Amino acid sequence: MVSVEATGANATVIRIRRGWLSLKRCRFEGEYSNHFKNDVVCTRSFFTISIDHSLLPIPHLPTLSFSSLPKILHHLPCLPNLPLQFKEAKQVDLLDFVDWTGVECLNQGTSHSLVNALKQGYREDDGLHLESDADEQLLIYIPFTQVVKLHSIAIKGPEEEGPKTVKLFSNREHMGFSNVNDFPPSDTVVFSSDNLEGKPIVLKYVKFQNVRSLTIFIEDNQSGSEITKVQKLVLYGSTVETTDMKGLKKIEDH
Repeated sequence: MVSVEATGANATVIRIRRGWLSLKRCRFEGEYSNHFKNDVVCTRSFFTISIDHSLLPIPHLPTLSFSSLPKILHHLPCLPNLPLQFKEAKQVDLLDFVDWTGVECLNQGTSHSLVNALKQGYREDDGLHLESDADEQLLIYIPFTQVVKLHSIAIKGPEEEGPKTVKLFSNREHMGFSNVNDFPPSDTVVFSSDNLEGKPIVLKYVKFQNVRSLTIFIEDNQSGSEITKVQKLVLYGSTVETTDMKGLKKIEDH
């Protein structure tokens, strides 16, 4: 069974139930290996794989809609006979699942804190914003009350002082400015002034399948000035389960 988790302009994320394909075949070594990214996430029941549109032999693929996905998968010789299920996951604002007791933001201004950009009611107020203090960088830590799948991020900011390079880390705790560059980010988004209007940017979905916490490192801004401003920050995705994360013992990622 193959089910579609998400689709965007550049990639489609699918899940394949164990038993249909072995892990070796999921990686598609040999002739068809270039049809897939190396992003393969294994769970007890499924493999999750990201298909890179740019490597598929289908013209004008980014213009295809969700309803055209059967054409995408059946075009792959490695998936000729598997039964397909197409159900587009509903992505919601994850604000209701933020554990506010653990939220942190390093280098935020005293009178321009993260609450202004993240909390509902505040982030809709054009007169409020998050602002950096000593320099242009911000390091934001957001834990969740439930395990979530992170699909996309939306940031609104001014044309010159809005964020530019934004690095996201899944399940990395106790990060600071001194060690943030010691770890590879789960994804990096480079914003232009055109996409700082609050529209969602789709992330590498396969990298954010079991997120207990998210660290966001805003490395610089559009103009290179010493002050970065964020007017609105929204995370979109879906929940994995209803487990209360506060009651779980923390496990270090490997």
